[in-house]
Amino acid sequence: MTQPLAQRTVLLLSLSLAAAFGVAPFGARADDGCGGRSYDLLLAAYPGADSVTGDEGEFLRTAGSPKRWIKLDDVACKVWPAAPGKTLLAVRLRHDEASGDVDTADLEVLVADSAKPRILQRYREREPLVSDAMRISSVTLDTARYRLNEATTAFGVRVTYSGSSRVNPYENTVLSLYAADGDALRPVLSNLEVSLDRGEWDGNCTGEFESVQRTVAIDAKRDHGYAGLRIDTVSQARRNASQNDDCEDISAPKRKSSQRLGFDGRGYAVPRELRGL
Repeated sequence: MTQPLAQRTVLLLSLSLAAAFGVAPFGARADDGCGGRSYDLLLAAYPGADSVTGDEGEFLRTAGSPKRWIKLDDVACKVWPAAPGKTLLAVRLRHDEASGDVDTADLEVLVADSAKPRILQRYREREPLVSDAMRISSVTLDTARYRLNEATTAFGVRVTYSGSSRVNPYENTVLSLYAADGDALRPVLSNLEVSLDRGEWDGNCTGEFESVQRTVAIDAKRDHGYAGLRIDTVSQARRNASQNDDCEDISAPKRKSSQRLGFDGRGYAVPRELRGL
């Protein structure tokens, strides 16, 4: 990709300073999950984006209108084990540079070339990431082998939300799956809750808590050419109670259940009881 002269000059200067003082230039980060390539891939995905430093760290600001802000530490980047020639990115496109009481962001999922900064496929969802009473604590890539048929392997994006209340702890993670559709990328599963931890207690001992964990496995049966998904759920409740100046932890037996999601020709519909935030 040909960069504007001013942008190339700034980049060359930052590289020279890095060599002189032994520090990494803006956007060059070897710990990004892609061997330091995420910055170049972002520039390929968002031509004309410029680098800014805000109160919360390093950002790319997209060109055009409306502008979006990409905090570099928020970007998930990973070479796809199922197809090493491709690199996956999950990009949180904030509507504002600084997070306030409510932080709204778009989510863009990118499939890039692992050999050069070139975007192969992308899918963008408007405003699915909102931090309010529940804050988004992480956005990560899930590269388990979700092989839907002989020609199609999906990958996932996990979003984790957490609450800030000490006496009402809450954290949950939702999973969405994406698959190639010709030259495009599309979601085939959205907002499946794969983990949940919540509770209510007095801040000292007495309280009730619940934990839910779900795993996704590929089913042998096909619907409209795609394998089904088997969702296995393990949940457990426990409570704490004061007993003779001790805090006793009482756990209920684990409950297990399984449910199959069939492909309806467009995607896997998630029942209400399995949906997350």
